[in-house]
Amino acid sequence: MELSVNLNNPAQFFAAAGIAQLLGVSSRFDVEEHDGEPLPRSMFVLPDSDLQILLKNLKNASYAERSESAGAVYSYDDDYSRPVLITLPATTIELDWWLNQFWSKKSALKTWAGTSNPESILRRLAGMIDSDTTDILNHGLLASGSSRPTWGFDPRVTRNTGVAGRLAKVKIYPATELLCAVGLQYFRPLITSGDITFHVWRDELPVELAMAVGELEGVRTLALNARREKRSKGIFNYTAAEFVANRAPFRATGRFANKDGRHGGQRAETMRLMDRFH
Repeated sequence: MELSVNLNNPAQFFAAAGIAQLLGVSSRFDVEEHDGEPLPRSMFVLPDSDLQILLKNLKNASYAERSESAGAVYSYDDDYSRPVLITLPATTIELDWWLNQFWSKKSALKTWAGTSNPESILRRLAGMIDSDTTDILNHGLLASGSSRPTWGFDPRVTRNTGVAGRLAKVKIYPATELLCAVGLQYFRPLITSGDITFHVWRDELPVELAMAVGELEGVRTLALNARREKRSKGIFNYTAAEFVANRAPFRATGRFANKDGRHGGQRAETMRLMDRFH
């Protein structure tokens, strides 16, 4: 199965990664080149799967805030940033990528402010999903400026419309946004001065290795960088991503998510898989 992905769009990349994680399958990005330069329009290649069932499961999943888990207790003084537990038919996922590992303050990945909170964003996105659509990363719905359930990683949503603030209507891409939230949990980008760098894998990899692809030797990868920009008080977004040449090796956080969504030391398991890959 092939899924069209625009690598200039960070949300689409992380959504593709989220699909690989939810399905638990090997995958790769088929990236064409022109005059030796990679082109952003790529195909995400993975085994044949029924993505409509995946979307229905996300649409019908339960979403609940968390206050403690695996030894961590939520202590950040912001009731609009609590971790969220997603319960699906075959798995449970804990999302907290907008917080640090101690749940004591936000990370640079948090872009929203005000009374929006992750649980309400996820619930609204799930309600907007059309589980019958086939072009899942490009299916959008118009939303007003006062109701935009978005994480700030999709340039199609955050670009300047030329209309002031809440009067502007933009399209929200609910499947992309929801899958992006899952992808960000497992495929953490490298954060430097607020910007993010993520890595595209061009060789077929199991999902456990794809999560740490920036560390692997002998694997064809491409690095892309997106800038963090301020939109208004407390609200940010990430720009369209650009390919990065001669990027220094990726520095992993040493903190990988287990399949049940909880965090633990996965370094040894990753190294074991790397040995098997080579």
